[in-house]
Amino acid sequence: MARRLTIIFFTLVASLCPLTAEESVPPKSVSNDATAGDDSCLDDASDAKKSSVYVIGDIHGDVLCAISWVVRTGVIGNLLDESSKSDESASDVYQKLNNPSEWKWNDDQASLVFMGDYVDKGPTSRHTVEFVKNLTTAFPAKVTGILGNHELELLRDRDTRMMPYQRYSSYTHAVVHPGEYHNYLDDVRSLDEKDDIVLDQLYEAVMEVYAFRAHSAVRMVPELPTATTHHQHYGIQYAITDIVDPKHRDLARERLEEYQAAYLNAFRSGTELGDFVEKRPIVHLAENINTLFVHGGVSHDIGIQYFAKGKEGADMLNKVWWEHSHEGKLVDFLSREDDLGHVVYELLTYRGNHPGYANWETQGEFDDDESDLDQVCATLHDMLSKMDGIDRIAVGHTPNDEVQIRCDGAFLALDSTLGRWIRGTGNEYCPGPEHFERRQGVDVARTSRNGNYRCGDIKKVCEGQIVRLDSDMSVNILTM
Repeated sequence: MARRLTIIFFTLVASLCPLTAEESVPPKSVSNDATAGDDSCLDDASDAKKSSVYVIGDIHGDVLCAISWVVRTGVIGNLLDESSKSDESASDVYQKLNNPSEWKWNDDQASLVFMGDYVDKGPTSRHTVEFVKNLTTAFPAKVTGILGNHELELLRDRDTRMMPYQRYSSYTHAVVHPGEYHNYLDDVRSLDEKDDIVLDQLYEAVMEVYAFRAHSAVRMVPELPTATTHHQHYGIQYAITDIVDPKHRDLARERLEEYQAAYLNAFRSGTELGDFVEKRPIVHLAENINTLFVHGGVSHDIGIQYFAKGKEGADMLNKVWWEHSHEGKLVDFLSREDDLGHVVYELLTYRGNHPGYANWETQGEFDDDESDLDQVCATLHDMLSKMDGIDRIAVGHTPNDEVQIRCDGAFLALDSTLGRWIRGTGNEYCPGPEHFERRQGVDVARTSRNGNYRCGDIKKVCEGQIVRLDSDMSVNILTM
């Protein structure tokens, strides 16, 4: 008999006991807004509170929401200065974080996992990485932050053999938000008025790209090489500065080159941030809940080949990754088809555990009718039956507005678009409330010159869902 999943939502019930699915139908799965430290719902037959894992999905460059969701879990006390207010900007809230030495872990039976993709799409990626780094340093036995595909691409971009237009970060959408670059100048110099002008110009230029649907034809680089036409083979015709107002073009080229160098230098091997990102695990096996956390997904072949021995396979893959994550080794490691580099890359990018993605890997096509759900789940259950100590897979990477629970609870898709920028404007770069506040009195463009594209508004509030996974295999969905 197929296992059946029951999800029951509550509103504002942090103090209420969760309802479970029928006792005869494993795994027990529930949904409520329970927070760490609430022990009023202990099973009368149990002398100890069940252990829990809180899981926060892809944040994508939004430190305000990263902090807000950690606060929502309740697992860390004294995180913020008491003077913090709910309507403050991301930078203000970040500045009001207490010193990590003052943070207190509230629940000995709870742990916290971040699903990767801390960077890109939003303008506070650096702050987000620093926040997660400080959490893992302060509570190394309690907090795990796995690697996302966007962190992998950032690390790959450091290779000095790559031309600027070949970097993943050179796309005019979905990667480094223009507002992010200013966060790296503190290591070099102070911001000045010209930096604000250049940022305004970059925002206006990307809106022109979107208005003409020229995403693939333009790169976020100071200029394209003149001695070669290699870039044209990829359909690249323009540098973003070619679209900038001519009177600011030279300045934009000069500053963008400086910004991008500072950005990559902050993540070099041997730097604090570079070493931290390099040491993120590819997979994390939470043995108390028999759940494998991986950013992208696990194909049937890789699951059976590398996770048949459960933790032993997870530890081996992480070890291999750490041995090759240095900028002098990474690109070659990922390029060798006969090496484990392709396994690492697939674990971070695979979408085949989701219904509708059967043709995604080969053709880039998505079928939203989910007609293949039964087949996808059958494949997943067969794979899990051959993986020691793993009953469930949890992933990020593939965004939805809400957490998705599939295959009788054996597959958890936890990227619920937590970052405000990706939720507000998708993969496109638009200024947010902080930029408009800083540029008061300046006519900052919101619309392309021909009116075909208008930047959406970025909300001040965080949305989406996170989960708490308990050792009885129940799933608790938390909202703001």
